[in-house]
Amino acid sequence: MTEAVVVGWLPGHAGGEVFGSLLIAAHDQDGQLVLLGAVGTGFSDAARRSLHVELLALATPPVTGTVPSSIAVTAHWVTSRLVGDIAYRERTATGLRHPSWRGLRFDRAPENITIPGTN
Repeated sequence: MTEAVVVGWLPGHAGGEVFGSLLIAAHDQDGQLVLLGAVGTGFSDAARRSLHVELLALATPPVTGTVPSSIAVTAHWVTSRLVGDIAYRERTATGLRHPSWRGLRFDRAPENITIPGTN
């Protein structure tokens, strides 16, 4: 389990009214916000709708590093104000494998979230 900063969202495949996946990031050793990937599971319908309203109200920041073109084409970037708990199988060179959303963390500040295994 790790914490991640929500930096954006991707639309759902069915083109619904809420996001399909959240784009998540964490700070590297230099303090730069780096994309960890996308998490699209673990949300209740109510949580997905509530988060989508919050996401629509946030502005757009960039993340450092390479963003895969499959994400960049449809991404909606947001200000990094939300922190969530993410369960995952393992960390790879390109991000987190099998991430699953566990909920928002109101007790953690986005600037204190680091890439898993780097503290």
